[in-house]
Parts: sequence; structure tokens; C-alpha cells
Amino acid sequence: MKIPALALEAKPMHRVWGGTRLAERLGMECNQPVGELWLAYDQNRIRSGPLAGRTLAEALPELGPEFIGKVGYGRYGLELPLLVKFLDTAEWLSVQVHPDDAYAHTVEAASGFHGKTEAWYILEGEGEIVYGLGEQMERETLARAAQDGTLWDKLQREWVVSEQVIPVPAGTIHALGPGLLLYEVQQRSDLTYRLYDYGRPRELHLEKGLDVARRTPTPLPHPVPLPAHHKEILLVGGAFVLERHHLRGRLALRAPEDSFLLLTLMAGGAEWLEGPLSWGDTLLVGAGQALELSGQAQFLGAFVPPPSWLDWYPNSVRVLP
Repeated sequence: MKIPALALEAKPMHRVWGGTRLAERLGMECNQPVGELWLAYDQNRIRSGPLAGRTLAEALPELGPEFIGKVGYGRYGLELPLLVKFLDTAEWLSVQVHPDDAYAHTVEAASGFHGKTEAWYILEGEGEIVYGLGEQMERETLARAAQDGTLWDKLQREWVVSEQVIPVPAGTIHALGPGLLLYEVQQRSDLTYRLYDYGRPRELHLEKGLDVARRTPTPLPHPVPLPAHHKEILLVGGAFVLERHHLRGRLALRAPEDSFLLLTLMAGGAEWLEGPLSWGDTLLVGAGQALELSGQAQFLGAFVPPPSWLDWYPNSVRVLP
């Protein structure tokens, strides 16, 4: 089946730390805080066209390896290996850490998940985040601090602002603070190990978290966007590339030859072959496919790069493993 792109239905997720902005933007009536809006995941449903109503997990085998692209298919098979979402933080998220692929594929093999390297793009607001430790800590010391609540005083906190890009490699202890609306791209994984949760009655995962956590101070990278025609390359890593696309009038936007492209509208308005696109709308573009767009808008794009990309690009954007 030859389909150039799929429009996806977003999936709201209730979170104890979530706010009201996502529900308000979508015109939803919600009695619980919506912390996350999952824009592209294998359980998201297709919004229109001949595959409307089916999940990506159901449709991708029919679309075949050519749609995913040889890089993604060779590494992950017929699955969508990335997850993109919006987050609205009204309160602090737990202090947490994620495993890398090696740990996920051995210790957590039964889950079917990969490791979890991620990156954030701040859409609106400014505030604090936790990014690593403020001092080197032995495993036993870190365990005691997590258990008695003194870990909070050992963490490195950073102030972040709108349009800032924050790479979060697996193993980085981190947390998002209140007041932020952001886009997140991550590996397809839900492996999160909580180290500290402000006394909330939720499970901690100290042993696994201590297994994977980087216990030395982690400087916050400040990647410098690299201009490239109608777009800027924001981050390059082994798991994904993050780009920002600028639409001013008409544009034939093409996915990489070897990978699908996840394209999310984050500002302005645009139209494509199936009609208008608005804030948060996400398209899954098949590998090598061109997409005709018109309007005035900004998009964030994410895809899986070939390994050679890590050699081509400068350290200013190559800040993820």
C-alpha cells in the first residue's frame, strides 16, 4: 500500500503532576489533570484515509519496511521506535532515571522495551529542572539519600526557558519542574525508575535506578542549532535526530530516504493534502516521501539516523550518544 503520510490521533494521559493547558488547547473537558499528550506511539490511531481507525501497530506491517525505512527497520523491525509527546507540568515530576539499550534488552527483556534516551524542547514557560547530581556520590550514599529524602539537596538544578533544547541521555538523573509546556521525543520505552517522589504514595525503583544512574555531576549541554535550508538541526544522536522546520508559504518537505519522519506542528497553521493542520497535529511521513505543505508554521521533526550521521555533524548538535 503506497501512502505518503499518516495523520495520527493524539492520546491524552492523566498525570498527578499535570496541568490544564493541554486540555484547554484541545477543547477537552477533563476532571483530572492532563500531564501528557501522546502524539505518536504504536497504539495511536490513524485519523483519516484508508487506514483510519487502525493503530500504528496494526498498520505498519501492511505498509511494510519501505515505509519505516531501512535504518529503522534494520534496527527495530516493523515498529515505530520513537515516541513523541507534549507535556504540561503544574508540579514537579519525580526524580527519575532511564536505562540504556543494553540494560533494557537484558534485565528488562520481558518488557519488550528499548532503553530510553530522550530530549525536550521547551514550547512555553520557564522554570527549574533537575539535571544530574551536584556532586559525585557512591552507590550506597545515593541509596541512603533517596530513602531519607536528602537526595533533593544533592541534585543539580537548572533554569530553562522557551525554545531551549535539553538532551537527556539514558542514565541521567532528571526531573521537570512546574510551569513548563514542552515537546518530548524519546526512544519507544516506558522504563522509568523513580528515585525520589516528594512523599507521594507511588513506588520507587531504587535498585534498578541505582544500577543505571550516572553518579557524577552532569553538565547541562547547550546545543547550537545548525541551519540547513528551511530547517535547523537541533540534536543528532544515535537514537534520533531532532529538527525544527519553518514553513513560509509553500514547501515540499521530504522525509529522509532511510527513515520515516514524525512531523509535529508546534506554532502557526498549515494545510496538507487532507486539509488543515493545527497545534499538536502529528504526521508520520514514510521514508523518502515528499509532503506538500502550505501556510505559516513551525514544525518539530524527528527520525532515526544512520550511524554515519554521528561522524558528519559538529559537536554543537551531536550531544547525544
